[in-house]
Amino acid sequence: MKKILMSIVALSTIGLLGSGCVSLDEYNRVQKHLDSEMEANRALGAENVRLGDEVGKLRNERTDLLSSIDKMQAEMSKKPEYTGEDMLKKIQELWGKDMGGSWEMVQSGGAVGVRMDDSGVLFKSGSWDLTDNTKGKLKELAGIISKKLKTDANLFVRVDGHTDTDPVKKLKAQGIMDNVHLSAMRAMAVKNYLSSQGVPADRVFVAGFGEYWPINSGSTNKDKQRNRRVEVYLGDADALSIGALPGATVSK
Repeated sequence: MKKILMSIVALSTIGLLGSGCVSLDEYNRVQKHLDSEMEANRALGAENVRLGDEVGKLRNERTDLLSSIDKMQAEMSKKPEYTGEDMLKKIQELWGKDMGGSWEMVQSGGAVGVRMDDSGVLFKSGSWDLTDNTKGKLKELAGIISKKLKTDANLFVRVDGHTDTDPVKKLKAQGIMDNVHLSAMRAMAVKNYLSSQGVPADRVFVAGFGEYWPINSGSTNKDKQRNRRVEVYLGDADALSIGALPGATVSK
């Protein structure tokens, strides 16, 4: 339409000039206006081309992003669930073949680890202070973990704290608000001790679950001892994302 209009303007201008109805100045003014319109039209065309290219790039980026998401979801769906002999092989691969029989081995999602319950008294009563017995076991564990972390930069450690269902009334004076808080403090105590024994602090993180992930549903003292526990997992970042609840026992 613009081209037709410009042609009409041009022909009209020539016709007017030829008939002697306009001056040369008027013709030049009209011609200048026509040139300006044509230049604006060319600029708009160039902008349309640029915007078209930009839209094409955005569409390609969207396609690439969707493809990446699909790949990530596919990889996540392949996260290993180990059982039986395969699980024991994975434990030996991650933790080493020198893991003693005193360790209760557990699995959470794609990660494997060790569980220490309160049957051996993990913490001093009503606190998050480690007992000497716990420190001895953690010192042994720290040596194994440190050795593995040195050989694989993709491995990390997650320390999970768990409690029983008993309320923490006596601990509120010390700032402990609930069992989740207490479990997190106990997990931190284990993390700090492991770090003091050579485990890199920047490769360890903690989680506190309070009473919400019990492994025994009973209310006897023995059940409560089992639920008061710390689990230390070893794995890569994906494997250490929170898995099945609670961690499943695979070996003892």
